[in-house]
Amino acid sequence: MVKIWLITLLLALPAPVWSDTENDTDNNSTDTSEQGAVTGNLDDPPITWVDTSHAYATDQVQALTVWMDNFFGDPNYDLEKTDSLVRMEWRNSLDEKDDYKSRIRLRGKLQMPRISKRLNLVFNGEDGDELGADDRKNIDRIGLQYNLGELNRSRVDLSLGVGGGDLRPGIRYRNQGPINEEVGYRYTQRLQWEDSEGFFTTSELNLDRTLNENSLLRWNNRVIYGEESDGAEWRTQLSLGQRRRPEHKSKQLVIGYFGSIKGATDPSYVENYRLGMVFRRQVFRRYLFAELEPSYNFRKDSPDDKRDGAWNIIMRFELVLQRDLMHVGLKSRYKTDKVAKTETNRPLPSPRLPTL
Repeated sequence: MVKIWLITLLLALPAPVWSDTENDTDNNSTDTSEQGAVTGNLDDPPITWVDTSHAYATDQVQALTVWMDNFFGDPNYDLEKTDSLVRMEWRNSLDEKDDYKSRIRLRGKLQMPRISKRLNLVFNGEDGDELGADDRKNIDRIGLQYNLGELNRSRVDLSLGVGGGDLRPGIRYRNQGPINEEVGYRYTQRLQWEDSEGFFTTSELNLDRTLNENSLLRWNNRVIYGEESDGAEWRTQLSLGQRRRPEHKSKQLVIGYFGSIKGATDPSYVENYRLGMVFRRQVFRRYLFAELEPSYNFRKDSPDDKRDGAWNIIMRFELVLQRDLMHVGLKSRYKTDKVAKTETNRPLPSPRLPTL
């Protein structure tokens, strides 16, 4: 059964994804230019304001989605960033039916260019495929991620994680892009093996719709199925994120509203209904974040339990170590020092002998 899953996944991956990324980029750009030259001369009408408006609107869908994922530190988005980054989070949770909990977690990725530009050291205190706060696990993990290939909308990564005494080899496939001027999608499929869980697969689909330049509506869906899962463990979430300050302003504030349903199929029952809000703001500096997330949960732990309602409040403080969030003055100084260091370490040219 497991072998069939693996073979099916590998056959489903588009063949060009496995080719070299740099060569794919070069070949793709060449093919595009050649086709554009032929098609543009023979079939395509001249570019008008309709075409430019369509391209701008399509870019806006992706731009707002990326901005929201970056602002909230979406784990899946962070995995594919080109730069190294570290997020240190102090999380405080107060639940009406549970005790107060507090912990500090590190999450991020470090590039390893001396070994390979495709290889990253990944560490986290949560599963990268989780969708919300009520699903975040408290197991710290560390592992390696290798980018096998990327072409157009698709990307394939191999991973090897270690955590809780388990080895977690796996493969991850992602496909994303715009559907039209207002709607975009992101699909992720992961096949993984773990000592205590055996093989399991995680499917995740996001559908994003921009309502305006500052509002993003997202429908989040995830299904986990494996040897030790309760049938298909599923979750669906609808959320609305609203940016309250223009993008170019400092100390951004985003207010979000969400509702989610979580359950399983074996036995079949709904584990939790959840409604809540999120207030996330940059404080003092662009790399410091404060977040408040109140929610109401209507949940039960097993099919035979009585469903209970409970309030939950989560407060987070986050420090992000990332080059893009550096102070503007220090960023320019860093670039200047880097250039100066490069020039200093550059070998002197060989003296040219006079010609006789």
